[in-house]
Amino acid sequence: MQETAQSTVEQSVLDNRIRVVTKKMAGVRSISLGFLMAAGPMDELAEASGVAHLTEHLLFNGTYRRDADEIARMMDSTGGQVSGFTTRDYTCFTTTVLDDYRTYLIDLMGDILLNSQFCEQAVQQEKETIIRELSVQADRPDVCAHEGLKAHIWSGHPLGRPIGGSIASVSGLRQPDVIDFFTRQYQPRRLIIAAAGNVNHQDLADNVADAFWMMPDDGGVDASHPQPAFHGGVQVACRDVSHVYFSIGLRAAPYAARQRYLIHLFTVILGGGMSSRLFRKLRQELGLVYEIQAEYQAYRDDGVIVIEGSTTPELLQPVLSQILLEIKGIALQMLPVTAEELWIAKMQLKGQHIIAQENSHTCMSSLATQAFYFNRFIDSEEILTQIEKVDLALMNNLSTHVLTGGLTDSALSLVGPSCDPVCNTTALEKMLREFQ
Repeated sequence: MQETAQSTVEQSVLDNRIRVVTKKMAGVRSISLGFLMAAGPMDELAEASGVAHLTEHLLFNGTYRRDADEIARMMDSTGGQVSGFTTRDYTCFTTTVLDDYRTYLIDLMGDILLNSQFCEQAVQQEKETIIRELSVQADRPDVCAHEGLKAHIWSGHPLGRPIGGSIASVSGLRQPDVIDFFTRQYQPRRLIIAAAGNVNHQDLADNVADAFWMMPDDGGVDASHPQPAFHGGVQVACRDVSHVYFSIGLRAAPYAARQRYLIHLFTVILGGGMSSRLFRKLRQELGLVYEIQAEYQAYRDDGVIVIEGSTTPELLQPVLSQILLEIKGIALQMLPVTAEELWIAKMQLKGQHIIAQENSHTCMSSLATQAFYFNRFIDSEEILTQIEKVDLALMNNLSTHVLTGGLTDSALSLVGPSCDPVCNTTALEKMLREFQ
């Protein structure tokens, strides 16, 4: 067992290459546990899209030692709730419980991650549940615009596929697909177990070693994923809706990029709150939208700044023109970021980070994702220092980081009323071409 420590964060690498990371927090009785498996949609075959999400659902449906009802009773009796989620990069299971139940939960998760059965009946039931979930999402035009954007800009790459797959792909999944994915991808070298709260690192590492010793290291090395290419342009879906829902994508950088703090601050200034440029201009001054927001969404292999909102069909052209004008104004220093805007954005990011670190669940999530994306731990002091280091000169030279290259660097996805002339693809592509 190898051990390292940085500040209050401790890490152990077990003999089978499972990583255990912990952070002790004073004054709490609870412990937040996370089990991050570096396996997800990025590891799926195109014809088996959605199998990672289906596998996540199935992991609470019974093992060789416990049936689904017993697992449910064990989780409920802790007073906490175990939940799972799938991202484009990984799958994670989390819980927050009293420290008394730490060993109990680790043993349960060890059983689930080693001994799940994936019986045929459970596979069919969970497929039906996910298909209903996908059907609900298909009824939401905002979700369709968002998913349409990523499908367009990362066309032909796993990042462009929806996390849950499509109704067609999930319908075609079978029990052997799940077992094959689980056997190949759920390897101990890909598992990060993170804990924050009232935790003793060595005790937790010993608990994990006891629960997971039968998970053998296969000695393998993960192959790199194909590099995604960014596809610009416009894609439009016609639906029976009264408003137009738009999702604009600007080429950005991957999660661990050096300029990530700069991009986060830019996104906050652009559309990160009520004082942001887009909210003030489009909502408060012009009254063109009810809501508008921008978010930096980054993954291991690529990233994108997403600007989303909705408006009435007749206002779509002025809304999009104003959004592109604000971005171009910042990037080309025609409408440079002011000292006040940068200060507000810094205060917002720093305040959010400090508040989040007081919550054991958020702290645990940070430990797990930092281990995954950076293979190191970034303490609060470093994060706050890096945010503060961004100055106006950096912010107002964003042309090297944020798009000014027209169709090759920006994309637009729309879901609007059927056959509405404002959704004319040619006119919208012309608008994007002029954004350079």
